[in-house]
Amino acid sequence: MRTEIESKELLARYGIETTLPELATSPDDAHAIVSRIGAPCALKVVSPDIVHKVDAGGVRLSVAADGAGDAWRSIMDACRASHPSAHIEGVLVEEMVPAGLEVFIGGRIDPDYGPVVLFGAGGSGVEQRGKPVAALAPLTEAQGRAMVDAAFPAPFAGGDAAGRAALTRCLMAVGGPDGMLLNEEIAELDINPIILCGARAVAVDAVAGGVRPATTPRGDAETAAALDARRAKLAGMGALFNPGAIAFVGASTSADKLGHHMIRNLVDFGFTGPIYPIHPSADEICGLKAYPTITDAPDGIDRALVAVASHRVPDVLAECRAKGVKLAQVLTAGFAEFSSDSADLERRMLEQVADGAMRMVGPNCIGTFSAASRMAVGAARYNPTEGGGITFFSQSGTFAGDVVRRAQVWGLPLGRALSCGNCSDVDMVDLLLQAEQDPETEIIAFYMESLRDPGLFFRAAAAMAKPVVILRGAQTEQGQVAASSHTAAMATDGLLWDAALAQSGVIQVSNVDDLMDTLLALAAHGRGPGERLAIFGSGGGVSVTASDAAARAGLVVPALDPATEEGLRRFGIPGTSVANPIDIPVWGLRDGDRYIFEEIINLLKDSPVIDRLVVFVEMGWVLDFMESDEAGLVALERICDSIARARPDGAAMSLALRSSGDKYQDDFVRDQRRKFLKRGISVYQSTSRAVRAQARLIHGMRVLN
Repeated sequence: MRTEIESKELLARYGIETTLPELATSPDDAHAIVSRIGAPCALKVVSPDIVHKVDAGGVRLSVAADGAGDAWRSIMDACRASHPSAHIEGVLVEEMVPAGLEVFIGGRIDPDYGPVVLFGAGGSGVEQRGKPVAALAPLTEAQGRAMVDAAFPAPFAGGDAAGRAALTRCLMAVGGPDGMLLNEEIAELDINPIILCGARAVAVDAVAGGVRPATTPRGDAETAAALDARRAKLAGMGALFNPGAIAFVGASTSADKLGHHMIRNLVDFGFTGPIYPIHPSADEICGLKAYPTITDAPDGIDRALVAVASHRVPDVLAECRAKGVKLAQVLTAGFAEFSSDSADLERRMLEQVADGAMRMVGPNCIGTFSAASRMAVGAARYNPTEGGGITFFSQSGTFAGDVVRRAQVWGLPLGRALSCGNCSDVDMVDLLLQAEQDPETEIIAFYMESLRDPGLFFRAAAAMAKPVVILRGAQTEQGQVAASSHTAAMATDGLLWDAALAQSGVIQVSNVDDLMDTLLALAAHGRGPGERLAIFGSGGGVSVTASDAAARAGLVVPALDPATEEGLRRFGIPGTSVANPIDIPVWGLRDGDRYIFEEIINLLKDSPVIDRLVVFVEMGWVLDFMESDEAGLVALERICDSIARARPDGAAMSLALRSSGDKYQDDFVRDQRRKFLKRGISVYQSTSRAVRAQARLIHGMRVLN
């Protein structure tokens, strides 16, 4: 580590004002320096072995010349007592800085996230204070200002532009493109405190040093080079979802075994190319000619599914590689997720894909879904046939199958899904880059429990136009314990993870229901700004709770503009509210036998103060007023027809068809969801789910840009 004097010289070169310290190696030196300065001084121990100077007894403040010698002695005595083996160079003497707002700036080259900046309240006891604000470097000016506002909302709320600008300059000097963290051979930096007084920000204490990890990208150019190197190894990844021919190594003649079931699913779903079962003695499996080894199978195989005992996997991969397979998916478990004793087995497995053209998905995974090439996850009848622009990657085989089945039920445009298991070779960064360059992918979703290179992943996501959604497991201590036996997952730093989400625009959800809701909203509306929400339906209590949900989700339910209010007045009847949220009984939304929901919706779409719209229908109440369920469903169909007649442009609209949960209503919701999605309207079973999904479209925008 550099001494404080050396560290402050570094800060000064980058434009951060510091005190001008001098080193006193004796009581007489201390007296002479304080006398020459002619003002009260701060005295601090200088030692590379003492980080927390105050706790060690190594700081004295407001020291006058006549007390300087005694202060020097007391610092030395205290530090020798608290750190008997520390190397102490002396005591630093510098003029006291006037009181002001104390902040700290920290920076480091994190082995997982690369260069990162931390910023928050400074001074003594900083570790016990609230969480700082974090960001991945390099910072833009706007990100620097956003960090200042996030860490200190009160001091600058009155418009202290000079102080805000001074702290932003300090942050840029540390973590900007031209800052020291990206341009100096240091691994960490701690400036605490910087004292802000008016427009002047002075670094009172600082320490810099460490050895930067040679393999960690630093700066935009190095990050781009690292991503280009990743892309260069994806040449054969077209076989991921669109293989020409598949070999299944570990095929079985038993119908209840995975090696038979998965081949049957491929056949039943109509895989578009040849399938070669590999079995040591069988002549045919599922009506397909079988081969003893992949070596014996015909040429042209670009995709292999491997389901053999773990100890056989390295040898099978060697055979696949020799055969010219481009991508092998190892379904077998029993590697890093199993025990540390499997380390040698995993090493031998990875040796087969360490160089050359073949890549490996897995191990410990379940399969692949592709609507285009007819690859099925699970039984063929549960796989969507129409496909679409959503691609889903999952470290959990269960979630891979679950999302595929739900997509079929919902009519969600899911075109591809991959169970990727441990990601020992092809990892989440590779899959993100593959989806980025895939012209058929419009929305990218993940279930992940571990992320090997989060800094690279989030920096890549930040540069992409395609929206990215993460369902993240292992967010709690209990979840991390469960994941460690599942995919060899490692816990990541929550503060940096949250910062990376904010900067990249990646949307994170915490359960599969929220994942499906978000994918539906993205498919219907896409991402976009605008937090002003209109709520319209029949039911005061629902309107109120929907407004509460909006507030919790960060949306605003504004008062309507005069022109819209005037247009809504003609719908006013007793028991009606035509203010936002709008509550009009169903019988007030009819003109003779014709429902007129679209007239109110169009007024709201014209409003200059509305960005988003949630319409809700209480299906139970509609059915209650009808003589039979069949008649009620006819009425609901006519209501939905009225809503569908609304203009397609304007505010993004979600429809909440609030179901009581019976089969009639739930089936109706499923049918309408498919119909409305084609019109750019997302359908949910509750207003709260509709509101939260709309909010995620905003929160998925980059908040620090």
